[in-house]
Amino acid sequence: DFVKTVVGGAAGTALIASSKRSARAKAKPKYPKGPVRIAVVSFLTGAAAAPFGIPGNNTFKMLAEITNKKGGILGREIEILAYDEAGGVDSQVKLCRKLILDEKVDVILGYISSADCKAVLPLSDELGGLIIAYDCGTHVLMEGNKTPFKVPKYQLGFRSKAHLGIDNIGLALFIKKYMPNIKTIAGINQDYAWGRDSWRVFEAAMKKLMPHVKVVGTWWPPLFTTDYTAHISALLGAKPDIVHTSFWGGDTVTFTKQAMAMGLFEKTTVAYSRGEPYPQEIGKDFPENQIICCAGTHYFLYPPHDKWPLNKWFVSEYYKRYDKYPTYPCYHAYQAFFTYKTAVEKAAALVGRWPTLEEISKAAVGLSIETPSGHLMIREDHNGIEDVLVGFTKRVSGHKFPILDPERMEVFPAHQVNAPVGVRTLDWIKGWKV
Repeated sequence: DFVKTVVGGAAGTALIASSKRSARAKAKPKYPKGPVRIAVVSFLTGAAAAPFGIPGNNTFKMLAEITNKKGGILGREIEILAYDEAGGVDSQVKLCRKLILDEKVDVILGYISSADCKAVLPLSDELGGLIIAYDCGTHVLMEGNKTPFKVPKYQLGFRSKAHLGIDNIGLALFIKKYMPNIKTIAGINQDYAWGRDSWRVFEAAMKKLMPHVKVVGTWWPPLFTTDYTAHISALLGAKPDIVHTSFWGGDTVTFTKQAMAMGLFEKTTVAYSRGEPYPQEIGKDFPENQIICCAGTHYFLYPPHDKWPLNKWFVSEYYKRYDKYPTYPCYHAYQAFFTYKTAVEKAAALVGRWPTLEEISKAAVGLSIETPSGHLMIREDHNGIEDVLVGFTKRVSGHKFPILDPERMEVFPAHQVNAPVGVRTLDWIKGWKV
């Protein structure tokens, strides 16, 4: 009798609890009625606008429009509030404070400048606002630069992409595989943190992978140089087998056109750490057999459209609106947008209501989402990690500019090009057993 009573009572209690859970599951959660206010911050004026900021901003607007037609985020319409990143670090800090404290936006998706990222992302926890950095590439953001090494910990700050390590390690791995007999390298990079950090990582990887290779020169022109002829003459005189550059924007276009006129590409191979946009930008005259890195696997022809329909859709939608193929900032914008949307939906499914910022943050850690470029994962250090695509340029019938040669392109998986959590990129490279 005792056993029957206990078992029966337990079963009844379990049945009541189960019924309550079922009722809660069937009850439709009540979400706020107002729009989801997403602040988008990217360069809309200045040198970084055309190659990065405007394509990224266009993508955010496109994705919001398409998502709203499908019901928004959990039935709430998305409102995009676009802001210009121009003006420097102080301006961006003030704008961030205004967006979080006064405008009370739901999330900030933004920042191309590494300096802006480093200044703004810590404000996420200080001010209590969710920030997802979508394009800035400095490895210092999540690795820190203090000794002894300590990983910066953010509760509400994220970066939904990998950092510059993948670009420059990817180039070194590609060169070792496809050009194993080279003997000399040189570098021409802009004279500020981005250029110097990019070269530092590339040089360290080359020394580890190909220790016989000699550096025959490095040049550091200032940002927005208009005449590179003296630098190109020096490169021609040094006769390197490979020239590394992390140039971006108008500097890349100016340097490339002047180098073409002076015959540099006939004497050496230039390895562009973020060169993906520039064959399209310069057109059919962009030289063949140059090495292009795609800042991830962000390319309008990769992953192949027949194997990855999401990329086919993304390229088609973007081209239909803007008459250009999406470049890597567009893919980065997609990653940030859907990191936020997916994290909100995941957290809401767990808590049964619109989640708090802390709940969204917890849901984002470990997130793996499908993007037009493949899979993106957000690690426990709040940083995205990605594979990287590198290839040689080639003129192919049917394309108005050189594309990556399908027979000479390589994807290096994330574990080969991203340092583990808690290890600095340069320390990780030094520890390679090659």
